[in-house]
Amino acid sequence: MKTPITDLSDLKKLLPHREPMMMVDSLLDFSEGRATVGFTIVKENIFVANNEFSETGLIEHMAQAAALYTGFKNLSNLQPVKEGFIASIKTLKIQHLPEVNSVLKTEVAIVNELMHLTTVNLSIFKDNIKIANADMNLVLKE
Repeated sequence: MKTPITDLSDLKKLLPHREPMMMVDSLLDFSEGRATVGFTIVKENIFVANNEFSETGLIEHMAQAAALYTGFKNLSNLQPVKEGFIASIKTLKIQHLPEVNSVLKTEVAIVNELMHLTTVNLSIFKDNIKIANADMNLVLKE
């Protein structure tokens, strides 16, 4: 597979999430330790209230962006795509809640990978302005 990936059926090969819990719609770029993930917020999204994408939605989007990175890496290395979980959120800063029709670009930067635990730094941008960032620990299920 090559980036960018925007086809929903191809994205579903890279992560276990399905509608209505899909919070990513493109893998724009990938390199070892880094990825850029896209997501357009639609009014029907389960995390939209009062025309805004909620804090919970932003956190879930970040976790899925990291999962998309891992899924692409595993599939590229002929390994199975694995389900993962947020083990901890070390830091989280949300400067702005994006509104419906916003296009998000999220930068995934792997800080450390050790067996089934990954530490990742995530930054969400809307119109090239950082609106949220977090450091998370993610655990892959066997």
